[in-house]
Amino acid sequence: MPLDTKSSGPNAGRDLPVVWAVPEALQQLVECGDTELVDELIAIFQSDTAERLQALGGAVASGDYAEVRAQAHTVKGSAMQVGANRVGEICRQMEIEAKKSPPLELDWLLNRLRKGFAEACAA
Repeated sequence: MPLDTKSSGPNAGRDLPVVWAVPEALQQLVECGDTELVDELIAIFQSDTAERLQALGGAVASGDYAEVRAQAHTVKGSAMQVGANRVGEICRQMEIEAKKSPPLELDWLLNRLRKGFAEACAA
């Protein structure tokens, strides 16, 4: 799993968490031989998040900042549950940015989120 913790772009130099750090609860399931359940949970995260990223992109494009916050919050929670920490952190930043008037970095964060999600899926 990649251990890169640096980002690039407007916030270059700001540390981001590792791409994927399997939580202890999921590690215990694997150790108990329940790898199929863990694989299923990760697959559900991946498919659900892919759909939510589309909705999030539409919300950013239309300026629906309440929906941006809602979608980012949901993805953040799911990401943290499966250990996609970088995805979760970017979503946290999106929630904060969507509260600003005007939110200037949402497009950049959305692009970073898409990249972070792709990295998590590949890890």
